[in-house]
Amino acid sequence: MESIYESIIHSMSEGVIVILFDGRIDFCNQAAASAIQRDTSQLVGRSIAELMSESEENDVFFELILDAVYSKEKVSKTVPFFTDDDLKYLHVTTALLTGTDKEKGLIIVIRDMTEEVKLFISNKRLANQVINLMDSFVEVMVTEIEERSTYNANHTKSMVRYATGYLETLRREGKLADVTNENIHPLLMSIWLHDIGKLLVPPEILDKATRLGDGLTEVLHRIETAQLMLRLKMYQEPEKQSSHEAQLRRIDEAKELILSCNSAGFLEKSSIAKLREAAGLTCLTSDGACIPLLSDDELEKLIVVRGTLTAGERKVVESHVSFTRELLSKMEFRGEYKQVPKWAAGHHELLDGSGYPDKLNADSIPWETRLLTIIDVYDALTAEDRPYKPPLPPEKAFAILRDMSAHGKVDGGILESFYQSGAWKRE
Repeated sequence: MESIYESIIHSMSEGVIVILFDGRIDFCNQAAASAIQRDTSQLVGRSIAELMSESEENDVFFELILDAVYSKEKVSKTVPFFTDDDLKYLHVTTALLTGTDKEKGLIIVIRDMTEEVKLFISNKRLANQVINLMDSFVEVMVTEIEERSTYNANHTKSMVRYATGYLETLRREGKLADVTNENIHPLLMSIWLHDIGKLLVPPEILDKATRLGDGLTEVLHRIETAQLMLRLKMYQEPEKQSSHEAQLRRIDEAKELILSCNSAGFLEKSSIAKLREAAGLTCLTSDGACIPLLSDDELEKLIVVRGTLTAGERKVVESHVSFTRELLSKMEFRGEYKQVPKWAAGHHELLDGSGYPDKLNADSIPWETRLLTIIDVYDALTAEDRPYKPPLPPEKAFAILRDMSAHGKVDGGILESFYQSGAWKRE
């Protein structure tokens, strides 16, 4: 019966070696000898240490076996094995060999995995090429998106830099796997893509640096026409000169008020009241018609209390996250990249449900999106390329973020971890 078993083992396609605990080879089938390019007669009775001294380039393979022999632990690992003209990859599996009353040694099973490993390496190389191509495409596309907005040119690049520094800090501290994937590339990809929806937002709204934007030209032309017409009236109706002069002064004062309020960061109630009053001033057109100094739409834009956007325009800008989700839904993200659209499209959601577009609550907002939101707000507050507002110093920006955390809007734990990492510092 024993000879039958030996015959079966000798004919197996997988290599089998029995090593006693003194390191000496007690049994070896033909497949194992072929795998390590020896004859069975050269192996049986010899020690692993001897073989190791004869083949220094394969120390990794022999050390793996020696460690298993002396530690008496099970091993399952693929390692390289150099031959005269090629490189193999051998998968080594060990198991304890027990006799009637005690453990005698190890059974080593060797399987040639060269084709599988080389295929994996080839596929991995191809996958990396595809990922690198995708990275290049995304970066070019994002650069084009941000160059459409001269006031937002560095936003995404800055966010990627902050996130990369922070995630690498977590990796060094051994905390990365506790919060997100060890492979940080999908998260960075979601940051690269988070504002892709801005492609579909009209640039005249996205780039609106003042309240009236391009509409200021039309308002100033209307005022200049009205002023010329009033001066002409003064010659035609000398008896009404004083009233025409008074109207001319009022329009001139209104012009200065409009210019001042158009670019102001914040409007007081008194300024808004003056704008409402000025809007009703009568302006003469070149054909002698009387029209109000400001249209209802122009007045609505001018009396925005803070910033440059009306409520309607802000809704248009906010729609970029819905566009981001819509555009990314047309792409197929798999494996670790599957959540990229969700992370990217959620960067304006807040933990208390007051964000947009879906008013998600904390339970529905993953760690990755929480981080993206904090970095997005931080960069918006500290960015130096926004003409409608001056950049805030970092400590002031963190004070605002901490206030948002206190009101349940952003994740305080992530915020303080990001702050402590120092990844937000501009080099």
